[in-house]
Amino acid sequence: MADNIKKILLEKIRKVLIPDFTNKLTWLLGAGGLALIGGPAIFRLVGEISANIYGIPLHIEFLSEDRSTSGILLCILAVVQNIAYQAKGALSEAYAIREHDRNHEMEILSTQHAHEIFLKEADSEKGLEAVKREHDLKRIKEITSIFPFEVASNALIIAADRGISDSFQEQLEELANMHHSTQNFYDEEAEEARRNLIIQAISTQGVLSSYLVTDPRFNDRYVPCFEQKHNGMHEVFYDHQAKMRLSCIDLIEAYKNLVAILQRKTLWDVNA
Repeated sequence: MADNIKKILLEKIRKVLIPDFTNKLTWLLGAGGLALIGGPAIFRLVGEISANIYGIPLHIEFLSEDRSTSGILLCILAVVQNIAYQAKGALSEAYAIREHDRNHEMEILSTQHAHEIFLKEADSEKGLEAVKREHDLKRIKEITSIFPFEVASNALIIAADRGISDSFQEQLEELANMHHSTQNFYDEEAEEARRNLIIQAISTQGVLSSYLVTDPRFNDRYVPCFEQKHNGMHEVFYDHQAKMRLSCIDLIEAYKNLVAILQRKTLWDVNA
């Protein structure tokens, strides 16, 4: 424990004394200060070498006078700025951790509440299995309402060639975000297929967002970078297209697998 605290403190001190390259303002102020401190001395040295070796007196007025005081002030300002930069980063990190913990607590409370409701309904005249089935049917309806099987599959089939619409991008994001514990199926086999579907949705969303771009010629749509085919990058274009196509097919197959399991267990009814 003590070693970990020591490492954290040393890392914080290092970042203050030796800022990261991402903190460009600190580097600019520090470099400017060092230039003002060492610049005149360097120019005087160059002038002396020129006079002594080549016999040519060289006197540069631009940085000949002493500006070390201004340089020291700039270096101090760089250190202060870097401390403020690190403090801001630490506060942002602490806020992100608190927000993550808060969301996690809310998920736990939501899950507990949903389970309490489930137990109350199970103790009623419905019975345990009936409540489980009703819960699973609701979860199926949620998935199909935001990501209808046939419509979504048709959109995925042409995604690699024609791109996707803004609305379908939102549908895909909603599907990828359906990993909350309250959205689990009670049927274990169906739940495993659902998780695979969500995992593949996240993967496909990442692939499409990496290779599709906005184009002013296509309103409200993300499309492949068609110019790659004509500017010497056609191999890259077809490679991206192949990766998108395979990922979309994998998502369709994951969805088909879930539907097949639900149909076999008579959970995929007419309404779904």
